[in-house]
Order: sequence, then C-alpha cells, then structure tokens
Amino acid sequence: MPVSRPHIAIVGHGNLGQHLVRGLQSAFDVTVLDHNLKVPAGIEIVIVCVPDDAVKTVCESLPQERFIIHTAGAVPMHSSSRSGVLYPLYSFTKEENIDWKQIPLLLEATSNKDLTLLTRIARTLSFRIFNVNSAGRNHLHVSAVMVNNFTNHLYTLAFEHAKEFNLPVETLFAIMNQGPSKAITLGPKSAQTGPASRGDKQTIAAHIEKISDPEVKRLYTLLSESIAKYQAG
Repeated sequence: MPVSRPHIAIVGHGNLGQHLVRGLQSAFDVTVLDHNLKVPAGIEIVIVCVPDDAVKTVCESLPQERFIIHTAGAVPMHSSSRSGVLYPLYSFTKEENIDWKQIPLLLEATSNKDLTLLTRIARTLSFRIFNVNSAGRNHLHVSAVMVNNFTNHLYTLAFEHAKEFNLPVETLFAIMNQGPSKAITLGPKSAQTGPASRGDKQTIAAHIEKISDPEVKRLYTLLSESIAKYQAG
C-alpha cells in the first residue's frame, strides 16, 4: 500500500500563499481553505497566509486543537497550545519564479515536538532555517523594511527626479544592481560611497539646491547627515 502523505491546509491564496502551495505540494497534500475556514477531518496543520491585521482573527477562528502556523513577520505567535510561525524573509510576487532554497525561513513553535514538525515542513522549502522568537522576528522585520521597502522608495524618488529633468532612468540600472551586491560582499558600512561618506559638503549643498520637492530635500539632508555620522564613527 502507498504511504499516505501529511496533509496541510493553507488559508490565503495571495502572493505568499500561492508560492507555498507550489513549494510544499511535492512533499505534502495541500488544501487551500475558502473563507468559511472549515478544516477537513484528518488535517492537523494549518498555515495562515493573510495580511498582518487579519492574522489574529483568522487564527482564533480555526479549530484550536490543530497546529496553527502563521507567516507574518511583525505579528506575535498565536496563543493556542499548538502554534507556530514560519516567516519567509522575502518579498513575494505572484508570477515570480522563486528559488526557495535561497530564502531564509524564521521558525518558532510552542513546543519542541511542533518545532520539529515545523522544521520538517520548512526543510521541504529551504535549508536556510533560523529559530527566532516573536521579539527577534519583529526586530528583523524592522531591518527588512529598511533594506527592502525604504530602498525601493528611494528608487522611486530617484526616478522622479531624473524624469523631472527628462533624463533616462535606464542610466541608473547598473548602479542599482551593483549596490546590494557590494553591501552583501563588503558589508554595508564598508561599501558606503558618495559625498556624505567623504565629507564633501559642497557637493551635498549643490545636490540639495537642485531638488525641487521640499520633502525630498529634507530626506536627502537627513540621510546625508546620518551617513556622515556613521562613517565617522
């Protein structure tokens, strides 16, 4: 007789939910739950992939005897006796072809037994596994917002500045690709370049003069001051 495979239910079929279904279905039977959150008999594990502000409500609406795992970086672990977190520290896009093996997974569970089970699930996806509690995961989420969301917003502002003067944004692509690689290879402090890092106040003043948006002027000034402070330290 064929050996039955563990069965996992997933709540939420957005960016992360869709990738988890594809990533786990080679080793598990995977069911995507609809909005009524009725978990079929025989399913012990439920993974919740919903927006942060819905995590608590959804977890509380599920059968509390199941192993309930959520995937949010900034939300504490659910308070039931069998709870866990599987947080992929990555920004998911639905149609992207991702390599799960390169994605770090942050794990937490209420018991060693369930942590072992959660680790088994995680290793189906990646071997870059870290046991991090809710407080630590929240701090890493702050760092992730800085390196991903904040830098992307700076790209947006840089593109807008170039477009304002009818300049080709394509000229920025090479340095945009170079920056993250240098920061990883050298460490971000060692990789830092630019007028603020070398104390070139004349260039900084000239740049600020060329920026028309007052908020962008202020942001450029604050970031330049912060860079100068950290490079001097």
